[in-house]
Amino acid sequence: MKKKLGILTFVSAILLSACSTDFELNGDWKETMVVYGLLDQSQPKQYIKINKAFLGEGNALEYAQVKDSVQFANALTVTLKRIKNGNEIASYNLTQDNSIPKDPGIFYSGNQGNAIYSFMSIGPAALHDDSQYKLIIRNSETGTEVTSQTSLVKDFGNLVSPSAGATVASLVGTSDNYRYALKFNSAPNARIYQVVLRLHYIDSTTTGNVNDSIDWIFSPKETDDLNGGQEMDFGFKGQDYMRFLGSTLSDYSGLVCRIPGNLNIVVISAADELNTFINVNKPSTSIVQEKPEYTNISNGLGIFSARYYKIPFNRPLASQTKDTLSKGRYTHCLKFLGSSGTWLGASIPCN
Repeated sequence: MKKKLGILTFVSAILLSACSTDFELNGDWKETMVVYGLLDQSQPKQYIKINKAFLGEGNALEYAQVKDSVQFANALTVTLKRIKNGNEIASYNLTQDNSIPKDPGIFYSGNQGNAIYSFMSIGPAALHDDSQYKLIIRNSETGTEVTSQTSLVKDFGNLVSPSAGATVASLVGTSDNYRYALKFNSAPNARIYQVVLRLHYIDSTTTGNVNDSIDWIFSPKETDDLNGGQEMDFGFKGQDYMRFLGSTLSDYSGLVCRIPGNLNIVVISAADELNTFINVNKPSTSIVQEKPEYTNISNGLGIFSARYYKIPFNRPLASQTKDTLSKGRYTHCLKFLGSSGTWLGASIPCN
């Protein structure tokens, strides 16, 4: 009995001791930079977003409203170095950029802007796809330095189909099963591609004309390797596109007619690191919700990678496609003008 009482006394002492010790959720403070940047040589200006990670006692939503909690004020030096064959051949300094306003939300207050740094990548500072680029960010007040490095995604060249100068007359084809060919060969360093069909149009209203566009976004496709030369096929049925337009656009009060403009094929490619970052951060579809953390920022968090944006096809719609838009079974209620300059679906009842 004495032995049992001794054990119980020992266990009770442990439990009481544990209950009397406060559990520290927040450890010692550590400066952590969160960096997001994508280099794209097709664009004249490059942006890097840099914030603080923060954690403290109390309401985190209140911390998010404090500029000093999420931004580094004027303490950062941001440099991008061009490296070719292992040698540094150029260096560019990025400056704070307030040209892009910060969207209202949890991480917003009246004295906060976007923590963005940028530089103009034109002329002598143009990006070159034969080089790597090293990002160096240093806090002059604390001495903290983070780095990352990326290669650029190269241009894939021309579309295999449609060919240069082709019209989009065949977009609707002669039957519902007609498949519109949209093909190109992958470029070196590209791991993932996404295609967007962008139709430009003008809404003529009782109060004036409004320029607008609508995007049909395809599911992305990954390449098998980073060598380039792989055929990427994003073909689609023309009638599926018309069905998309019919279900997305609508007539509205004051709309007199729609004038169809050019159709763009937009191709966006991304490097391997960005694709990994996207895949890791996708919503989980399994019971296990915990995700691995992925970053390619040394001594920080986030992603520094590359993408390439290109519009290899920009053509007006052919007469056949305009007429299908104007009177087709999916789009006849949208008031698109046909090739004759009139709304051909005006006499067709809208359900």
